[in-house]
Amino acid sequence: MTDQFPDLRPSPPDVRTPIMSLALTRDGSTSLISVAGEIDMSNAHLLTELVEFLCRTPVPLIALDLSAVRFLGAHGVTALLQASKLTTTAGARLTVRAPSPFVLRVLGVAGVLPHLNLDGAPRASGAALTDVVWRTARPRPARTSTDRVA
Repeated sequence: MTDQFPDLRPSPPDVRTPIMSLALTRDGSTSLISVAGEIDMSNAHLLTELVEFLCRTPVPLIALDLSAVRFLGAHGVTALLQASKLTTTAGARLTVRAPSPFVLRVLGVAGVLPHLNLDGAPRASGAALTDVVWRTARPRPARTSTDRVA
């Protein structure tokens, strides 16, 4: 009789797929950190620690490729700001390459875009990046005294 009922138990998570992956490649004086997956409170410190490690060696440029990031939480935003501060303090330079549309939106809403050096970010012609982010939000119409509340 069990063949008649579907198995509604949740399937175990795929342990082979990490929440976030970091890949480091070096090309001359540039270190490229490619980030994929989700940057959240459980793993954001790993990104900061890797940037801090790279600042110990004489590397003038550290690039973060965020094109494959599908989620960026508040801890991820903080990690990006900390990484930027670490590189500035060490005399290096940090640039964010090709942030995914989601990452770009989160950074715009958080108001941190002016504090990061973006390289390859899609920009609307003639409009500031924060204008593009905020233009998608629709304001609610103001209520009047004649409106009924259901």
